[in-house]
Amino acid sequence: MTGWDLSPSVRSEVGHLDRALVHEPGPEFSTVVDPDAWGWDGLPRQETAAEEHRALVEQLEEAGVTVHRLDGAREGLAESLFVRDVGLAVEGGLVVGKMVEETRHGEERRVAERALDLGIPVYHTVHGPGGFEAGNVVWIDEETVAVGRSQTTNAEGIRQVRTVLETYDIDVVEVPIFGSTESTGQTHLALVFGMVAEDLALVYPQAVPPEFLELLHDRGIETVKVPMREQRNRATSTVVVEPGRVLLPSGNPRVRESLAERGIDVIELDVREIRKTGGGLKGLVLPLERS
Repeated sequence: MTGWDLSPSVRSEVGHLDRALVHEPGPEFSTVVDPDAWGWDGLPRQETAAEEHRALVEQLEEAGVTVHRLDGAREGLAESLFVRDVGLAVEGGLVVGKMVEETRHGEERRVAERALDLGIPVYHTVHGPGGFEAGNVVWIDEETVAVGRSQTTNAEGIRQVRTVLETYDIDVVEVPIFGSTESTGQTHLALVFGMVAEDLALVYPQAVPPEFLELLHDRGIETVKVPMREQRNRATSTVVVEPGRVLLPSGNPRVRESLAERGIDVIELDVREIRKTGGGLKGLVLPLERS
């Protein structure tokens, strides 16, 4: 695109990841004193969480991913490490969401500013009554995205983003999410559904409508059903670094074995401290380019 340095191109969860944005948890991570107020499962140790994050970045770089960093999160924005929740790269630009939780207000500005620093145009920022967190977006194929509808993404937010996606002939499949395992209704689609190959998906079936599972089946996509214990362990929140190679949170033996049986190379990462914040591995990586 003339006048811009980078032209993001993402139409898949499973192509080779070429470029991504991440944020290592820093001092802002330690500003949380009441984990219950944040919906966290205890207080993660910042240094250990940063080590876990560095191990992730090391795996990305070993796979040939150009990793850009979002530095200098404002004090109080303790969930800034989950950069994927904030933005969606599509056809040369970025769509910036609107975070629903008050504790996350301000992350949108940091991601938008960093995008401009990198020379990436911002196509749209969700505004007004719209609520949209990109952790609810999962690509099914190059022409289709699934968008979870929950307390973190509402109908108006989806309408605004759909308008952008339709510009590029991308269909949107809305997926109502039946609450998280704690019945909060605030979960992201990426925590209950994830593509790991063009014809293979991980899914926690209790959280999505039967019609969605039928849609996947009709498209020739095999689904591996994730048990509740491993869904709580964020097993669906995988990152495909290249076709046939997947980063998986450790402690999910059934999912690991299911993927290995299908010829997928599984690299396990320990994210026990990070998981206390309620997020998953996928949320730590905002893809900017996939080939």
